[in-house]
Amino acid sequence: MTRNKPDTEATGVSKRETRTLDRRRVLRGLGVGAGVAALGLGGVGSAAADTASVSGGGNALQAAIDDATDGDTIVVTDDVTYDPVTVDAGVTLEADGDPTIEGDGGTGAAVSIEADDVTITGFTVTNPDGLLGIKVQEGYDGATIENNTVEDVGPTGRLGVTGIVVGQGDHDDISIVNNSIRNLDQETTDDSGFPTVNGILFDADNSDPGTITETTVNNNVIEGIESDIAPLGIVVQHETDGVTINNNEIRGLVAADDTDSDPSDSVDFGFTFAQGINIASPATADTAINHNVIEDITSAETILPEAVKIDGDGGGLTFRANRFLVAVGLNNRNGTDDGSRDPSDDPEVDAKNNWWGSEDGPEEADFNQDADDGDRSDVVGNVAFEPFLRNPPGPKGKGNGRGGGGGGNGGGGGNGGNGRGRGNGKGGT
Repeated sequence: MTRNKPDTEATGVSKRETRTLDRRRVLRGLGVGAGVAALGLGGVGSAAADTASVSGGGNALQAAIDDATDGDTIVVTDDVTYDPVTVDAGVTLEADGDPTIEGDGGTGAAVSIEADDVTITGFTVTNPDGLLGIKVQEGYDGATIENNTVEDVGPTGRLGVTGIVVGQGDHDDISIVNNSIRNLDQETTDDSGFPTVNGILFDADNSDPGTITETTVNNNVIEGIESDIAPLGIVVQHETDGVTINNNEIRGLVAADDTDSDPSDSVDFGFTFAQGINIASPATADTAINHNVIEDITSAETILPEAVKIDGDGGGLTFRANRFLVAVGLNNRNGTDDGSRDPSDDPEVDAKNNWWGSEDGPEEADFNQDADDGDRSDVVGNVAFEPFLRNPPGPKGKGNGRGGGGGGNGGGGGNGGNGRGRGNGKGGT
């Protein structure tokens, strides 16, 4: 599924670059220009042109990308549907109408980013019966994915239907901001493997996960995700350093075997699980997860739904002012077991000043299935959760003025740190 970044040959030009240059020469020779108008200094195909407008749908957007160079801007001005695109130059794709980029229903992405410093903003991206919405391919940096709607992806009968995916290898300066990711679906078949659905996925190789640095996943809404076995909101498998996951809303995740439109396939794993955020990173540093709302998550069989599951190193994570409104608010028991393993050796997760659905804070459970599926979220494993908020934090980082979980000194701010709240002097005791 992942298209590796090619090696550079003796000429200093990669095979991908050679193919791209050849394609651009052909397109220029054919005078490709239908639906593309230059707004910059020159015509289509001119190196001086820095902005072009596109309309007409079909392959017009790909033609404009093929004719662009790093730093160019391509503005789509109409409301029609465009073919899937491969963005192999560092350009900005900007929607000035309400255009849709629709995938072909295969295993590829509707939008494949294969260059550094690509921006895509304002589009609707779909891939009915396909696997991926938008993908940043292996090893590319500086991608900005903002103000898009990614919807109607899947089902495929293959592993890993995903709205936005960042591929394997190292990545720096990735920004995934203000997107709506919704209506993703995956179903079990004899060939599907382990059919998860992911809203946003940082997809790492287990043997060489790579590192994501200076990366932002903020202000996204992820909802309406269904899987026969496992819907997941945000999944991070890379090592992390300087990552923020803030102000996201994750809701409406459903794991149930009756989502399958073809129950006659008789494929049943015997369990389901559903998680708002999954951290499977082998190493974490300077990674903040703040002001997220995680609610309305359903797992129908055996394993209770979890707002956050830590399957890797949680030592470099901090959680602040989140609303954990799920049966299990935070599970830091690496892997899944029946409570027989002592989790005290797992790195402690710093989850102070969060809202667990009750002024009494979270309940403590030994393992997932031991938790109480009630309004008050549970915490599992080695988690520092005191002090906790006694009232829900205000939206988008603003305190509610009353605070809670003051830690005994009356200083707990309503948002877990703005200093304006009035703690109740009792803290999480």
